[in-house]
Formats: sequence, structure tokens, C-alpha cells
Amino acid sequence: MTATPDQPARHAAATDEEWMAGLDDSAARPAPAITEHRERHWLRLVAGVIAIALAGAAFAWPEATVHVIAVLFGLNLVVNGFVRAGILLFLDTYPLLYRVLGIIFGVLTGFIGILCLRNLTKSVALLLIIVSLGWLLDGLAQILMAVGGPADDRGGWRIATGLIMVLGAIALLVWPKLGLGTFIFIGATVLAFAGIAAVISAIAGMRTQRA
Repeated sequence: MTATPDQPARHAAATDEEWMAGLDDSAARPAPAITEHRERHWLRLVAGVIAIALAGAAFAWPEATVHVIAVLFGLNLVVNGFVRAGILLFLDTYPLLYRVLGIIFGVLTGFIGILCLRNLTKSVALLLIIVSLGWLLDGLAQILMAVGGPADDRGGWRIATGLIMVLGAIALLVWPKLGLGTFIFIGATVLAFAGIAAVISAIAGMRTQRA
């Protein structure tokens, strides 16, 4: 039995429809890089909210002990440090040098946070120095990622977050004999501003991707 002339035409039309459907499916699936950027912004948003919550707890608890403050500030350093190190470990959108330095700074920040959580001493001065070093590493890592990262990570709010942490660390190191109350006030203020800057930066990054 011979094929009618319209059979090849119907087959070609079906093939074209399948090909267009394949294009639609591939366009609907988010690219891996876009997914990674979205996850990074969400992690930054969560870290910023945690920092704001910890700052609020410190402000609301002015009579807190050294141990409580060590836990609050240490938790912030652990979250920021290890989350950043994990992000840079699995993302290839940053240059290799920035990734290596960011991972090193992140791991060191996380370990300093663990020292705070372990509360090795009741000394306010020693806790102040440990927290200052953690903030200094955290701030430098923020600035490093903002300068050497992809275009959507180079916002001014990202750099502002790093500068806040660095300036807060310098302020604590310049006055190492601060009382616990003053230390709590300065530390909570730094965490609050850094958290707000991180949240704004994350939201701005999400809006840029949707545009």
C-alpha cells in the first residue's frame, strides 16, 4: 500500500511540534547558575535575619552575662563563617583566588565562633578580642566577595556589610578595656546594621534576577 502525499507533511508537523515543546521545556527549567545565585541570596537573607534577631536579643538583655553574650555573638560568627565557606566551596562563579581566600576566612570565622560558644574564659577582654578577630575576618570576606564576585554580588550594600564588621572590630580592638555593658551595646549595634545591610543586599539581588 502506497503512502498518500499528506502523510509526510503530518509527520513533519508533528516533529516540529515536538521540537518546539522541547524548547519550551528547556526554557522553563532554570539554569544551574541562576538556581545557585537564588540559593545564595536566600542564605544571605537568612543570615541577615539571624544577625538582626541576635542583636535584638542582646539589646533586650542588657544584664546578660559574659557566657550569654559569647553564645549570641559566637552563633553569628559560626553561621556567617561556615555558610560562606560552604557557598564558595560549591560555587564556581567566583575567581579561584577569591574562592580560596573566602573559604579560608569563612572557616576561620566559624572556628572563632566556636571558641565563643565554648566560653573558654569568663574574661570580657578576651571575649572582646575573639569577637573582634571574627568580625574582622568576616568583614574582609564580605568585601572580598563583593569586589571579586559576579556582577549581581557587587552591590554597595554588600560592601557596606563588610565595612560595618571591620569598623566594629577596629572599635573593639582600640578600646580593649570596655565594660560588658558597652561591649554589648557596640556589638549589638554592629550586628543590627550588618544584618540589615545583608537583608537589603539579598533582596536587591533577588529583584535583579527577576528583572
